[in-house]
Amino acid sequence: MEYLATAAWTILFTVIFLVVYKYVINPQVVVTLDGAKMNKCPDGWDYDVEKNQCYYNSPVSGCLPFSPDDVAIQSAAAKCNLARQCGTTWNGACQ
Repeated sequence: MEYLATAAWTILFTVIFLVVYKYVINPQVVVTLDGAKMNKCPDGWDYDVEKNQCYYNSPVSGCLPFSPDDVAIQSAAAKCNLARQCGTTWNGACQ
């Protein structure tokens, strides 16, 4: 009988601990993108060192070559937006 009480208390403690852990502590992983740590060009693009330009490998309308040093695309959000417009991603990070 003593073992049943110990098992019941253990199960009750475990359930209470898991509920508090999930709904009170609520651990989450937050992934932030840093535009400075991303590659020069999006996935599927080639970088021309001489011209300092990124060129898209596939002929898609609206995907013009651009300079990766342009001030307008230094943030991660701007880089992801540019990559999405051409149907690709940047380092696999833009969903």
